[in-house]
Amino acid sequence: MANKTSSDPPSFNRPDERPIPAEAVEAELKARVTACEDALEDAVWQLTRFYSMVGRQEEATSCVTRLLAGMPDPEKRAAVYLALGQLLEQQRRYAEAAAAYATGLEGRPARGEVIYFLHNNRGYCLNQLGQHAEAENYCRAAIAIDPARHNAHKNLGLALAGQGRLVEAAHCRLEADRRCPEDARARRHLAEILAENLEILETDSALAGACRERGIRPGPVGSA
Repeated sequence: MANKTSSDPPSFNRPDERPIPAEAVEAELKARVTACEDALEDAVWQLTRFYSMVGRQEEATSCVTRLLAGMPDPEKRAAVYLALGQLLEQQRRYAEAAAAYATGLEGRPARGEVIYFLHNNRGYCLNQLGQHAEAENYCRAAIAIDPARHNAHKNLGLALAGQGRLVEAAHCRLEADRRCPEDARARRHLAEILAENLEILETDSALAGACRERGIRPGPVGSA
């Protein structure tokens, strides 16, 4: 029998000395690598959440950046960019957060919730940066993806108010309050805009009636 050389493929045997096909060995080793990668990814996510919960946002941001370095899957990358943007928002780094959301959208993620919040959150950040016309586009895109969620209606109201389109803004805030009355921010914003622009109720009877129905009055929420 000829001696094996370094160029010969390795052989693998079972305990009973029967050979194992190389394809089977490869599949098992790949499965182990995938399991290790998944375990590492989960551990880094958990560490990210821990840092975020205890107010160590910069360290949480570093963890998310580490996840991105070894993550080729576009769906997962979009979710990580969403998390990165949220962490940057918590640090009031709105320009960087908006850029993170934009990068997440470049991968064209298919998951509804992720793509919704990438659009919505970018709209919010653009509002914070005073770029209300561009923010409007992202908020409307989010609403087209999922009109039942209240977030983008609320942020669209901010974008329209920033452009001086107060009647449209009031209707958006009313819609946000309808969608999620538990979130008092939309109701508060609506009450404030009405207090500063009472003529809106005089010229828009439908809005006035809807506000009466929901018990929304001009002024600080909770006032008489």
